[in-house]
Amino acid sequence: MKTTYTFNELWNRIPELMRSACAKCEQSPKYHPEGNVDVHIKLVFEHAANHFDDVDLMICAIFHDLGKPETLRITEKDGFRKITNYGHETKAKRYIDKYFDLFSDVTTNREKVVEVCENHMKAHLYLDGRLKNKHKREAFENLKYFEDIMKFAECDAMGKTI
Repeated sequence: MKTTYTFNELWNRIPELMRSACAKCEQSPKYHPEGNVDVHIKLVFEHAANHFDDVDLMICAIFHDLGKPETLRITEKDGFRKITNYGHETKAKRYIDKYFDLFSDVTTNREKVVEVCENHMKAHLYLDGRLKNKHKREAFENLKYFEDIMKFAECDAMGKTI
């Protein structure tokens, strides 16, 4: 059973139309100096592959931002462009439902992949102190895959560097 995969081996399983949409989907240069979603996904994948012995985190890298092309909003105000993707993480489950069977030969925990992808943005709020409500923090900390979500938050953060 194979346990090590390259980015292209897994990324190329996602349909070309979706990969192309990610390659065309720009991101806020303030938060994503690496540019488009495609590059970010690759950098997140590489950090997961190089720092954690966990194929689930590599699969999370593939799925976590697939909702960004669909949620992309670009607004201009006073000469400044603002790029947002609010709600992209909630779209992850839809894409996992749609494409997870393309990874049937990869031994992975679907439940973990869903929980990590759906909560990866909450992890950033938690880490920077913006998840202030005690009950929400505790509920987040009590998620089944909390430790994996936090590992993935590191991967996601490191996928913003060039």
